Amino acid sequence: MKTFAIGDVHGQFIALKKLLDSLPINWQEDELVFLGDLVDRGPQSREVIDFVIKLYEENSNKVRVLKGNHEEMLLDSYNNKEDFSHWLSNGGDATFASYCKNKTTKWEIFNKEFPLKAYEYLKNRPISYENEHAIFVHAGFKQDSFGQWRADSPLIALWHRSKDFFRRYQGKTVVVGHTPTNKIRLMFGEALMPIEEMTAWSRNNIIAIDCGAGHEGRLCAVELPGGNLFYQSIIDSRTQHQLLS
Repeated sequence: MKTFAIGDVHGQFIALKKLLDSLPINWQEDELVFLGDLVDRGPQSREVIDFVIKLYEENSNKVRVLKGNHEEMLLDSYNNKEDFSHWLSNGGDATFASYCKNKTTKWEIFNKEFPLKAYEYLKNRPISYENEHAIFVHAGFKQDSFGQWRADSPLIALWHRSKDFFRRYQGKTVVVGHTPTNKIRLMFGEALMPIEEMTAWSRNNIIAIDCGAGHEGRLCAVELPGGNLFYQSIIDSRTQHQLLS
């Protein structure tokens, strides 16, 4: 059995479809893991969520969908009007537009228009998944006072970002998204890559695959075992989206 993990999608539906079409996945045997942040920033969050839910329903024993911090912000915003403006300013405006086309940006409209099925699905996503190949989590791990690396709380699993994790982690292979790999390179003083050519980053049994899909970069997937990497340009996919709009 192989496992294919996909990094932060951020509403890039056409890129996601193209990336999936390029993966040599055997749906009878292999697993597919989404690392979270399906939504926000990109233009087609609704299409991404609908597609992933359908994919999950058709292959529930083979598709694992994790929660990311952007799903958490969306859920918080749905439940609490006070969180609405914070979510919008962090890419939620694109998700609002995806669900509430040509409508005034108001919490009451979003709370009414966002489908309950999508809300329940996102609310019930796990914060991590582990199989024989790796541990999959959106953001990363944090060391506790006993020196153990942990990702058992949403604050860590969905939000934690630190040089300490990328520099010192030891343990089973971990696959993460959340931190665009150029930000990791910046932490270590490494050369930055052009955004449209950003690649995965790997060290100390960490494989980081957020290649900037939320920032005009690329969508990335990794195949385990083996570590083969697959990329899909957002710029090419965005051009196709504009032509279809």
